[in-house]
Amino acid sequence: MTADPVLRLRQICLLARDLEWTSNILSTAFDAPVVFRDPRMAAGGYLTNTHIRLGDSFLETVSPTDLAWARSSTQTRLLERNGDCGYMAIVQVPDVSIASRSMAVQGSGRGIVAGDWNICPGSPGSGLAGVESGRYVLGDPLLKAPRTVSGVNVQFHPGDFGTLAEIQENWPGHGDFPGNKGVYFPAGNAWQNGVDARPHGGVTTGFAAVEIAPRDDDPKEVCKRWMNGLGAGCSIDPAQPATLRLSGGQTMRFVEPAPGKRTGVVGVDLWAIPSVDKRFDSMNICGVKWTLLDHPDHVSEETEETEETLPG
Repeated sequence: MTADPVLRLRQICLLARDLEWTSNILSTAFDAPVVFRDPRMAAGGYLTNTHIRLGDSFLETVSPTDLAWARSSTQTRLLERNGDCGYMAIVQVPDVSIASRSMAVQGSGRGIVAGDWNICPGSPGSGLAGVESGRYVLGDPLLKAPRTVSGVNVQFHPGDFGTLAEIQENWPGHGDFPGNKGVYFPAGNAWQNGVDARPHGGVTTGFAAVEIAPRDDDPKEVCKRWMNGLGAGCSIDPAQPATLRLSGGQTMRFVEPAPGKRTGVVGVDLWAIPSVDKRFDSMNICGVKWTLLDHPDHVSEETEETEETLPG
């Protein structure tokens, strides 16, 4: 059974003390623009953020406000313990009503940490004017009404999944890959307008893998929780019992944390742009190791082209 093509690692979230400095470093390193700052998050008073577009996937950076530091929020305590670090892995699912229920019962069965639905009049790329939102109820389906765009995000406890875990379903255009210009609410609803002119940045087309180091649990057990929670045909290779295979060649790897080292999201692999010299092999930013990989489909295509041009 193969994974549903919608089941993709769609976003990675980082946590940083200095939002502007970190976002500028990331945007320069990946030659990719900041496309969205969530005004509703800023209005909450505790967090500000940026979203950088890597193809049709996104790299978010979140930073606590002065109020959050004054009141010692979850994010400020994590920064005090780990410094700048990986914060969350976000996977797109084909049906949030199914995946939310199965994710909620994994591990301790603590259920939802947070969840919201969003809906507004318009179409992909038309902006967020008139957006409405509310608290998501476990097991509810995503509302898909004519002449509207909508999305649901649901988060689950890092103690069960090795890092703060989030699943997403958005509508319409949820499964149009690559070059997706469908709705993806976390990055707003205007980023789609730049995809034709610039499908991706100058370094990567998107995520190949995320590496997660659980703090207390066996990596193989955490991998099984993700598999059982996400469903939709994702699988574990018996030869790699701590690696979960999603669609499009993406994986989620679960590893033992190094002594005294960070836990949670500790590494991210990125697909290199085919036929372009790599800017780097690997580097560390915001407490995460970033590695550029050749997509196996592109490697095989280049090999076939070379063989066709060889004499004899």
